[in-house]
Amino acid sequence: MVLTTGWFGTDLGPYRRDDGTYDYFPPDSLPPLPEPLFDGRFAWLAGARDPRVAYMRPIDVRADGAFLGTGLPDPFVEFMRRPELSGAVPSCTACWWQPPAPPVPSPVGAGARLLRFLNDQQDCLFWYLYLEPDGGHRVVAGGINYDTWVEDGVDEVDAAGDLVEVAPDFERFVYRFWVENLAWFEVVSQERDWDALSPPVRDYLARYRAAVGS
Repeated sequence: MVLTTGWFGTDLGPYRRDDGTYDYFPPDSLPPLPEPLFDGRFAWLAGARDPRVAYMRPIDVRADGAFLGTGLPDPFVEFMRRPELSGAVPSCTACWWQPPAPPVPSPVGAGARLLRFLNDQQDCLFWYLYLEPDGGHRVVAGGINYDTWVEDGVDEVDAAGDLVEVAPDFERFVYRFWVENLAWFEVVSQERDWDALSPPVRDYLARYRAAVGS
């Protein structure tokens, strides 16, 4: 199934302006990700937590009753089984992890399934694993809760117009979500100068900085 691709992101101060809670950014406008880091184990996420940053509550697989059955991507299972990883991701919009439940059939893509794993605090957006019949996966986001799409009368046309592919896989999604939210806290909330930004944030924002000529 061909979906629109891109990213839903927030304001990043002088580097990327956004007047709403989220805005859509096309893929060619996004900074590249550090591809050599991605091996499914999230080693890049380890490190000290900054007390000035609001981190999401970690997933506790046993307490939350999260569904980690067969057929889910290995990096997703690795992440959800380790609370030190899910608890190391900040959110400037008070998003929260959804304890994974069994996937539901997708209204788009024959045989595909959707597994919701992340929610905006005010239900502006929901993020899902898009599980393909051949075992592949992508990450998609939209404003519809697809756990109830049948009852709510959402059809394929509505869903295709709502869902956006925001990452080609789960680890790359987590990285961009992590670094963009970290950037918001450092740039917008803490008003750090360029040289005081953390190295991942500085590397990520370099393309935006060059574009604005600062």
